[in-house]
Amino acid sequence: MQGDIFSMLQSLAPLAASVMIVAALAILWRGSRSVWLIVALAAEVAGLIFRGVIAIAPEFTRATPLFFTVWMLCSLIFAGGLLGYALEVNQRRST
Repeated sequence: MQGDIFSMLQSLAPLAASVMIVAALAILWRGSRSVWLIVALAAEVAGLIFRGVIAIAPEFTRATPLFFTVWMLCSLIFAGGLLGYALEVNQRRST
């Protein structure tokens, strides 16, 4: 019984983290309206959808080899958007 609870928490933690990241990006975007944050936000929402597919239909991931490649691409786009925003903010502060 305790192992079931632990495994459930283990699977829910990444979903909760993704939801918190989406919320943080949305709050940052409301203040700055940066295109970079829209890119990061869209990629993170896509990543959240991928996580949901894994949780709901794990057999789909086995049947679709391209699934994980596209998911990793979303992660790279998210990181690029966040990096672009950080560089934008840093450039604004230095001028």
